[in-house]
Amino acid sequence: MKLPRVMRSLSARVMLILVLATVFIQAVSFIAVLAVSARQGRAQMYAFMSADVSFVQRFLRSLPADQRATWLQSLDRGYYAFELIQGASSAPRCTHPHATELAESMRARAGSDLAIVALCAVPDQPFLSLPIDSGQTLLVHFSERPLSPPPLSTGFAYLAVLCLAVMLVAWFAVRQTTRPLLHLADAADALGRDLHAPPLAEDGPVEVSRAARAFNAMQRAIQRHVAERTEILAAISHDLKTPLTRLRLRAENHAPPEQRPRFVADIDAMSAMIQDGLDYAESASLREPRQRLNLGPLCEAMAEDMRDAGHDCRCQGQLEASVQAAPRALRRALQNLLDNAVRYGQRARIRLDEDDGQIVIGIEDDGPGIPPDQLERVFDPFLRLEMSRNRETGGSGLGLSIARNLLRAHGGDVRLRNLDGRGLRAEVRLPLATTQPHSTGDNTHDAPSGRP
Repeated sequence: MKLPRVMRSLSARVMLILVLATVFIQAVSFIAVLAVSARQGRAQMYAFMSADVSFVQRFLRSLPADQRATWLQSLDRGYYAFELIQGASSAPRCTHPHATELAESMRARAGSDLAIVALCAVPDQPFLSLPIDSGQTLLVHFSERPLSPPPLSTGFAYLAVLCLAVMLVAWFAVRQTTRPLLHLADAADALGRDLHAPPLAEDGPVEVSRAARAFNAMQRAIQRHVAERTEILAAISHDLKTPLTRLRLRAENHAPPEQRPRFVADIDAMSAMIQDGLDYAESASLREPRQRLNLGPLCEAMAEDMRDAGHDCRCQGQLEASVQAAPRALRRALQNLLDNAVRYGQRARIRLDEDDGQIVIGIEDDGPGIPPDQLERVFDPFLRLEMSRNRETGGSGLGLSIARNLLRAHGGDVRLRNLDGRGLRAEVRLPLATTQPHSTGDNTHDAPSGRP
């Protein structure tokens, strides 16, 4: 179940890289465009202003001196205004770029014979001084800087809209790109649970179809390997049963009476080990048809069977939900866990519950528990803890391995944890059945509510 999360993390990283790179490039381009646009716009603005100011200068010159002041309010342009003073201006020469650039533009239009001086009363408030005649001078005051850059809020709004658009496009592109990887991850998870899971569709882009073909070829190779292993073990088991049966008969008929029970016990142990090995090989995949099972009655029936065999076993909790499962395989997995509970803990308690769309079956005992560092290792094939290696409790070491294989083949799993104080809990989780009975058109059907 980790592969899809890895793919989603990869998608997030690719999406983040695309968004950051695109936003950075767009931000740099936006600043460059603003700079070029401001330079060109400023040149056009100065050309317009120089023509306008030259026109006002010529117009005032054409008027009598006593009428010029009455026209100044009408000539006010808003972002620059006019003022008439007697004589020449005594303000220092201005070095403000807007005033000097406008003066240069006016000189280029009016010719070198026109005396235009850029003056400043305050460095941040430039104005131009244009002579009207020998008695009056026209001052052009700038209330605002021409073509000031746009406010920061405009730039931030642009970047916000850009980020949103890029994120949507990047999300769609990354989703389309990584979707085959997610399908491959889901198929790998399904293969881990069931070797006979449906193969991947071998379509799409060349790289995707090639990966799908390689995955399907790997799945077929694993299926052949497991099938060959199972057939070999089945053949060995079948071939060994006959000589073991003859050995048992000879032990019962010809062995000394005092040695007879030991011979028979050893032969039975060998037969059980051979059968366990065959069961472990077959547990890698489910060959039994699946049915809709109600686990409440099933667990009650198993607890009753354990009590009939002389063991202390109780089933607690009500469970109406059902699962889609192979009855014999699921019963075998739960039976292995119950056998472990009564073997090492003398009693077993089955607790039924639902959690986050899953059925939870807890099998608890009162035994000594398992060291924390061994809770996962006990599922390894043929592994037995030192405390269990004796004639009374020892086994082949395959019971838990078979149980986990069978449960994972159903899409579930089993975990062990020590209880507070004393005891061990084997927690089985199985997915709820998602289809209604008789609705899929296959051969599945409701299993009897009692013992399958």
